[in-house]
Amino acid sequence: MIVRTGSAPLQTPRNAPSVKAPQAAGRGSSMGFREDIQGLRAIAVLMVIIHHLRPGALSGGFIGVDMFFVISGYLITAHLFREMRATGTIKLATFWARRIRRLLPLAFTVLLASAGLVYFFIPATEHGTMFKHIAAAGLYVENWALVLDATDYSAAGQMATAVQHYWSLSVEEQFYLAWPLLLLGGAFIAGKLVPRFGRRASIGRHTFAGPGTRQLFLGVIGAITVVSFAYGLWVTAASPQAAYFDTAGRAWQFAAGGIVALLCVNRGVGGLLGALLGWGGLAALLAGAVLIPTETRFPGTMGLVPVLGTAAVLAAAGTRHPSLRWFSASTWLSIPPMRKIGDISYGAYLWHWPLIIVAPFVLHTEPKWYHEAGILGMTLLLAWLSQLLIEDPLRFGTWLKPVRNAFVFALAGMLVLASLAWAGTAASAQSSNLPRMDVNSRCYGAGTMEHPKDCLPVASDFAPYPSAVAVSQQVRAPLFPGCETDTLQVGESSCRLGNTANPKLRVAVVGDSHASAWLPALSVIAKARDWELVTHIRSGCSPSVAALKGAEKLSSAAERLCTESVRALGPSLAADPGIDAVIVAAQGNKRSWISSPGYEFKDPATEGFTSLWKLWTDAGKTVAVIGEVPRLGNKNVPTCVASNPGEPLACSVTRKQGLSIRHNLQRALEADTAPAGIVRADLTDSICSEETCFAVIGSLITYYDQSHLSHDFSASLAPRLAGELEKDPVFAAGR
Repeated sequence: MIVRTGSAPLQTPRNAPSVKAPQAAGRGSSMGFREDIQGLRAIAVLMVIIHHLRPGALSGGFIGVDMFFVISGYLITAHLFREMRATGTIKLATFWARRIRRLLPLAFTVLLASAGLVYFFIPATEHGTMFKHIAAAGLYVENWALVLDATDYSAAGQMATAVQHYWSLSVEEQFYLAWPLLLLGGAFIAGKLVPRFGRRASIGRHTFAGPGTRQLFLGVIGAITVVSFAYGLWVTAASPQAAYFDTAGRAWQFAAGGIVALLCVNRGVGGLLGALLGWGGLAALLAGAVLIPTETRFPGTMGLVPVLGTAAVLAAAGTRHPSLRWFSASTWLSIPPMRKIGDISYGAYLWHWPLIIVAPFVLHTEPKWYHEAGILGMTLLLAWLSQLLIEDPLRFGTWLKPVRNAFVFALAGMLVLASLAWAGTAASAQSSNLPRMDVNSRCYGAGTMEHPKDCLPVASDFAPYPSAVAVSQQVRAPLFPGCETDTLQVGESSCRLGNTANPKLRVAVVGDSHASAWLPALSVIAKARDWELVTHIRSGCSPSVAALKGAEKLSSAAERLCTESVRALGPSLAADPGIDAVIVAAQGNKRSWISSPGYEFKDPATEGFTSLWKLWTDAGKTVAVIGEVPRLGNKNVPTCVASNPGEPLACSVTRKQGLSIRHNLQRALEADTAPAGIVRADLTDSICSEETCFAVIGSLITYYDQSHLSHDFSASLAPRLAGELEKDPVFAAGR
C-alpha cells in the first residue's frame, strides 16, 4: 500500500540576522529572514506527523507537503533573484553545494538508521523492497521509484517502506537542480524574444542583470506554472496514484511560491489587508487539513487550497504596525514555541516516518494513543539532537565549506547507501530455501486438507518451504512471464502452456491476476492430460463487459483498456473454433459496474459476467468458473508468517471472515441470468477447515501477498481442481 507522506522542509539558520524592510513599518521584505516562516513550517510538519499517526484525526494533514513546496519555491526564487540582479549570473556549483551542506548530512544519517531498523526489526519478506527504496532515496529518485510502484499493479498491496517519505525530498532536490537552470535559460530566451525586457535586463553572453530581471523571472515562472498546473490536472486524472509523486505535476507549487517572492520583492501586503490575508491563508490551511479527505486525488484542483493558503501567508509578509501587530498572523507564527518547532522541522520530518513504520514490529501490536504520543516525543527529541550534533556542525563548519568537498560528500554518501542496500538485500535472502517436508508427501501442501487422518495438523512443526522471503518475492517474479497483460498495456500479452503441438483439449484462461495465480495448478493438469492453455489475462481487470465505475487502484486509462479488452475478447473467443472450453478466474472485491451504450443491464454487477459466459456457451464452449479464493484479512501473508515464526495460526482467520470478500463471481454464479451448465470449481475446503482459513498448509504458505495463491500452493491444488473440473464430461475426457 502506498501511503502519502509529507515534504521535507527547508530550514533557515536559527541565528540568521533579521533583515528589516526598507522604510515603512508593516512592509516586510521577501529577502530578509522571516521568523513567521518558521512558524508556518511548524504547522506544516505537525500536520504531516499527526496525519501519519492518526489519519482519521487529520484527514487532510498531508497538505503539509504542498505548504513546504510553496515555501521552498518562495525562498529559493528570492535567493536566486537577489543573486541574479546583483551579480548578473548564478553560481550554480556554489548554490548546489549549499543545498548539499544543508540537506544531505541528516538525510544520509536517517537513511543509515532506517537501514538498521529495517534489518533488525522488519520481517525479511520486506527487505528486498525496503532496501531498494533506501537506495532510491539515497540517490534522490525515491519519487520515481514510487511512481513505478504506483503504476505496477502487482505492487499495489505492498506495505509502505521506511523511507517512502523521502519522495518529497527527492522532488525538492530535483527542483533545486533544475530551477536555476530553468530561470537562467528561460529568462535568457525570453529576453531575446522580447527586446524591451532584454534591454532593461542588460543581457550578456554569460550575465543577466538590470531592472527588467523581475519581469523576466515572472514571465518564465508564470509559464512554468501554467504548463505544470495543466499537466498536473491531466496526470492526476489519468494516473492518480503516480501523479502524487510526479515532479512535473508538482512544479507549479514551487512556482507559486516564486511568484509571491517576486511580487513581494520589496514589500509585502501590510496593514489591515495584510492581517486579513494572513489569517485568511491560515484558515484555508487549517480547514484543508481537517476537511480534505485522505483519498482525494492530489495534486489536482484541490491542491489550490494549500498552495493559495500558503501563498497568502507569505504575501502578508509580517504586519508590524503597532495597532495591528497582535492581530497579525505572522506575529503568532513568530512566537518562540512555533519558531523552535520550525527550527527542527526538517529533522522531525525525516525521523517520524521510520519510527511509525517500525513501531508495530517492535511493539508486536498496533500502536495505541500513548505509543503515538511517545513516537511524537521521540521524533522531536531526535530532531533536536540531530540539529545540535549533525545539521549545524556540518552545515556551518569548515569541512564541507569548499564546493568540491560538498560534492565529494554527496557522491560518497550515495555510493555507500546504494552498496548498503545491495548488501542488506543479499544478506536477507541467503537462507531463503531450506527444505523441511518431502514434496512428494501426501501431506505436502493442500494434501494435508485432503488426508486429515494421515497428516499432521495444519499448524505442524514443519517450517515453511519455500521460505516466507522466497514466497514474498513471487509478487514480482511470475512463474509464467509474458502470460499476463499489464493494466496500461495496449494490446494483449498471451502465452500457450501444456501440449501446444497436438492437444486433446484447447482451453482459454480468462481473468485478472488471480487467474494467473491458478496457472501453476492448471499447467500441472494440462501437462498430465494433454491440454493446451491459452491465456487471456489482464492485471486488475475483472472479466465483465459492464463498464467499471471508479475501480480502486486503477486509473481511468486502465479502466478503459480493461473494459475494451474484455468486450473484444467475448466475441473473439466465441468465434474461435480452436477453443473448446473457457476457464474464468478473478478476485473478489467490491467494485461497481454501470451500464453503457450497447451494454444495457438491469444488474450490471452480475450481468456483465453472465452475459459473457452465455455468449461462450451459446457458441458451444464449455465454461468453468473457479470460485474466488478466501482472504486472510488485509495482511500480507508471508510477512505475517515471518513475523510469527512457529505460530502460523496467528495469521489465520475464521472461515466466515475469509469468505466475506466474495462479491463478484459468486454473485454472478448465483444470479438468475447465469447460463445453465456452468462448471463451478470451489476450492475453499482446500484452504479452510469448517472453522478456519489458514496461512500455512502442509508447510506451504498459501498466498504470496494478501490474496494471490502462492506458486507452490497453487500447484499442490492441481488434483483437487482437476476433480472439480471433471464435473463436466468435456474436462473429464482428457483423463
